[in-house]
Amino acid sequence: MKITKYKSYPWLLVACYSLLGIFFPASVTQFSMVVNSLSEALAVDSQVILLADTTRAVCLVTAMFLSSYVYKRFGLKKTMALGLMFQILPQFLIPMAVNGKYILLLFLFKGMQGFNAMAFPLYISTITLWMDKRYTALATALFNGSFVAGSGVGAWISGRIVPVLGWQASFYAVGGICLFFAIPAWLLTKEKIMEVPQKSQLNVLSKNVYGNVIRQPVTWLLILALIANTWVCQSVTVDMSVYANIIGYSYGQTGNLMLAISFVTVVSSIMAGGVSDWFAMRAKNKVRSRSMIMAAGYALSAMAAVLLPNASAMGFLPLALVSCTMMFGVSWAAGVFWALPVEVYTEDDNIPGTAFCSGAANIPNPIAPMVVGVLLGSNGHWTAGWLTCALVSVLSLLASLVLARHKNNQ
Repeated sequence: MKITKYKSYPWLLVACYSLLGIFFPASVTQFSMVVNSLSEALAVDSQVILLADTTRAVCLVTAMFLSSYVYKRFGLKKTMALGLMFQILPQFLIPMAVNGKYILLLFLFKGMQGFNAMAFPLYISTITLWMDKRYTALATALFNGSFVAGSGVGAWISGRIVPVLGWQASFYAVGGICLFFAIPAWLLTKEKIMEVPQKSQLNVLSKNVYGNVIRQPVTWLLILALIANTWVCQSVTVDMSVYANIIGYSYGQTGNLMLAISFVTVVSSIMAGGVSDWFAMRAKNKVRSRSMIMAAGYALSAMAAVLLPNASAMGFLPLALVSCTMMFGVSWAAGVFWALPVEVYTEDDNIPGTAFCSGAANIPNPIAPMVVGVLLGSNGHWTAGWLTCALVSVLSLLASLVLARHKNNQ
């Protein structure tokens, strides 16, 4: 009996992809935690090292846009294999580049890690295509929540390993764990055979992968509704550990802070997915139901972002509470969001629609840490940096409210 015939197969995919989701993003905060060590080893300013991570973020956005094209050319398994290779291999090559003082290779390897994102829309689409429609939000929330958890895991690993074994060991540890979980995830992935589209539809798809989705106004609402998740998550993932270090907290404290943030946001994402599914099953308009629940998360995030600068001046506990609240809000929204594409797009448009929304909404991926941490934070304007999180949260809140007027695809 084929493994895809088992009712548990979609949940097995969720479990495997979620383990990847924990340890792939761990490399981002693991890298942020050792920025000062890398700058010393390369004898360059820390801003140069942060620019290497910005290169990763730019390549990440590019990869998401390329996802459908690569998928169309190579198929699900080969595209996923490329993404896995781009993520894991640099973890073992970066220490060599730094020890050899090859700054350009550092930028190259970080850029490679960004291209692992070509597989991200495929993870989401594979889950939603195999999963019972009653549980799509919960399933995607578990997967999305794992990515949030990864940021805390990376900081925690660095906080424990760096003081004892050095910064190089943190790269090898994260890389080894990623490889360990990547193999079973790749082996278990099976492509779902879709119904053959009508000839007219096939011609449209062959000419322009994104043509159908770009012309739909709902696509742009989805992008705006996801932008705050990208902005806030990237600001916290990349800059919060730097911020905590600047205001006087140790490696261990910073690692604990990021781990606490991750735990809270994972719980938030899973809760939102379950709540969203429960209400959607009972609603006439599932898109409206999910969109309103998503909007509530962004409202909470906006309020917490406004309070963050004052909270950080009051001590570690207030900083942790408000940071967790801010990430709780955007993670709540993300826990709902990834169930929306399958509700608003046809089966043929689901993969390109998910890929395009992922790519476009992730354009702030390199911009957010640059604005919050480099342009504002490094010049002493952290308050203004965190307030940008509030402004972008309000933008996604408004987009969610407008999206609530949209009807289901069926």
